[in-house]
Amino acid sequence: MIEFLLSLFTEKKCFGCRQPGHFFCPKCNFDLELYKPYCYVCKKYSENFIVHKDCQSHFPLHQVIVLTRYRNTGIKKLLRHGKYYNKYKWYQDIIPTHKDFFDTFITQNNSLLAPVPMHFLRRWKRWYNQSEKIAQNLSKFCEIPVNNKFLKRIRSTKQQSHLTQSERIHNLDNAFKLCEQWIDKNAIIYLVDDVVSTGSTIWEIGRYLQKNWYKNIRAVVLASD
Repeated sequence: MIEFLLSLFTEKKCFGCRQPGHFFCPKCNFDLELYKPYCYVCKKYSENFIVHKDCQSHFPLHQVIVLTRYRNTGIKKLLRHGKYYNKYKWYQDIIPTHKDFFDTFITQNNSLLAPVPMHFLRRWKRWYNQSEKIAQNLSKFCEIPVNNKFLKRIRSTKQQSHLTQSERIHNLDNAFKLCEQWIDKNAIIYLVDDVVSTGSTIWEIGRYLQKNWYKNIRAVVLASD
């Protein structure tokens, strides 16, 4: 709480180089290591981040677009502060700068941005869902609508970062609900989140959407390991 209150009144400084005026300055954005297209499952090259057909047999998403590496010290700090300390405005520093990256890999036609939902108790505690903030910024530059009501988290779960990989999968069992089933089943659904590590969250949502006859489920995230 003390760290959060201090963050409201401290000067805006770049988390990469500590220069004032930005949370992530133009120079650090320029120097940022962007991911080259690869298959999220096998980690091998794949054009446009498409998941290989063989890998799709046990992974429900067709594409996982990742902007940069989580190991970047500045990005790691920004993701933490964007999630917990009300500094989600840093998304305004990074997303417009890398508009060309997102435009290259995101399909605009018949697409929908669906933020990974947060349980209402956690949202009440944090005041906002960082995935929604990311989706709103992406929508401005990719011209794809956001639907915050498409999915709902109906069960409060433990934080994924505190669990082992096997625990993460079972932690999310029956945690999500589809709220607006009128959405075109052929639409491209982009799940939006800040970071993906084991992929258990997007895997569980993708599996659930497949059961509800959605055919083209993808994801776009800011960082991954």
